[in-house]
Amino acid sequence: MAYRQNDPYYQQPSDSYHSYPTNDYPPAQQHYQESYDGQANWDSKSARSYQSHAGSQVHLMPSYEKYDAPPVPPMPSPQNYPPQHQGMYGMDNGYNVMREKMMRRRSVRQVALVHGNLVLDVPVPSNIVPAGKQDVEEMSKMRYTAATCDPDDFMASRHTLRPYLMGRQTELFIVMTMYNEDEVLFVRTMNAVIKNVAHLCSRTRSKTWGPEGWKKVVVCVVSDGRNKVNKRTLQVLSLMGCYQDGIAKDSVGGKDVTAHIFEYTSSVIVTDVGEVGQGSCPVQILFCLKEQNKKKLNSFDKHPGVGGACGEICVDTGRGCSLLLTNPLAASQNFEYKMSNILDKPLE
Repeated sequence: MAYRQNDPYYQQPSDSYHSYPTNDYPPAQQHYQESYDGQANWDSKSARSYQSHAGSQVHLMPSYEKYDAPPVPPMPSPQNYPPQHQGMYGMDNGYNVMREKMMRRRSVRQVALVHGNLVLDVPVPSNIVPAGKQDVEEMSKMRYTAATCDPDDFMASRHTLRPYLMGRQTELFIVMTMYNEDEVLFVRTMNAVIKNVAHLCSRTRSKTWGPEGWKKVVVCVVSDGRNKVNKRTLQVLSLMGCYQDGIAKDSVGGKDVTAHIFEYTSSVIVTDVGEVGQGSCPVQILFCLKEQNKKKLNSFDKHPGVGGACGEICVDTGRGCSLLLTNPLAASQNFEYKMSNILDKPLE
């Protein structure tokens, strides 16, 4: 160009490239193998220059050595290849053992109805069974009954309970109704009831009560609605052996189930902080889980030979009743429960 003619640093390109022969360019494709040390000349060379496509960069390495690769030795073929397919049940591992147990638990089992009613005796975990009571059915198995009738037709439908089957006379039937109370409230109430049962068993001069007095007491927990019950409360009942998940049925013989009844004689005590221990005496527990939420009007039976007494609901007033002075909600609720226990319940 015109502006490069006066540039002292500009040099006219030479025609020396005409000295290269042109009859063998581009060079013919050659097959070669070259050993490459990637760490030796990493800064000055590129690995791609050794792996050019179709020999397009062979002229950049005029001093390479060709050599013939040694033949690949034949690989000995195993005698037992391919391996024979083994059935899943023929494999000796822990997975199949667990799978068989799971399939046995999922298997459909035909159960004979008792007087047209579904009654199941389900084993409880061995760690909650008292020592030496493994052969006692009421302490080693939980009894499940699917009630398909109204409470007024319970006897007409030939439903039975364990105390009746064992020929026991019930002197005290304690009913605890709950809706969706959490596990802390449930445990506090249940432990208070268990202490009272233990007190009845400690009486030695009574004609009615004594060491075997627990056989005359039934603690009935009524939960109003299967979908409303607190899940953590169900876990506490499971720890006590009074409930097991996956057993309840929706219908029996084409009839809708109205209540699920779980019976177990438990000696387990669960504290409000999650500690589990054994109590001083067994307690006959009946957990009635109603299928639908029908309020408390459908939870009690009217019978001329049965007398009832309502307990007092106590408010957590704190240490030294301090909450009554500092918390207006606790003070108003305490007044409400006191008036209900004094005026309302005696007139029910």
